[in-house]
Amino acid sequence: MQQVPLSVRDEVVKLLYADADRLEWERLPDHRKAEQYQRWADDTNIGRRLGDYTSDVHGWIKEIPLKEYSRALEGLGRFAKFTARGYTPAEEFLPRLLGGSWSIVAGSVGDRPTHCMATNGSGLRYVCWGKPKFFKDLLWAALNEGLDNRTTPLIIVCLRSDADIEPAMRRRHEIFGTRCGIGVTHLIRPISQIR
Repeated sequence: MQQVPLSVRDEVVKLLYADADRLEWERLPDHRKAEQYQRWADDTNIGRRLGDYTSDVHGWIKEIPLKEYSRALEGLGRFAKFTARGYTPAEEFLPRLLGGSWSIVAGSVGDRPTHCMATNGSGLRYVCWGKPKFFKDLLWAALNEGLDNRTTPLIIVCLRSDADIEPAMRRRHEIFGTRCGIGVTHLIRPISQIR
């Protein structure tokens, strides 16, 4: 099996991401995603084209471009340029949450989980954000960062709408934050067209 050439990879990822954007991939239930993987694998311009380079077309689609789709919506990673949609950027929501004097430290945005360092000119604060299902990863990252810094880390649980989380789970997140000395807030963060 040979590696998928970059030109073919990029053309295929453009097609995959156009479909993922149209389908609102982040909201699809797992059974619909499984059906879509099969459609892509059977598609002449996607699966058949990839079949010249890999025997596991379905696995390649799932493990390479679609595994990075969430990162692309954040504007991160090698495939970010292929999505026409994206989440509200941190540069917009952080000053709203922390106050107008706060901004992102240049070069500090990273992922796994998505995070940055924020500054108000005199102090630094670690901020990480992600979906409710990744709360334990956010909590662990904030706990580790809190050991190394003097300021209180902040976890932002990102929602597409208030319906994305039960009130009891929202409260549980806040209790975890209080117990661990970490700020926790919930933010509705829509995905919108960026290009």
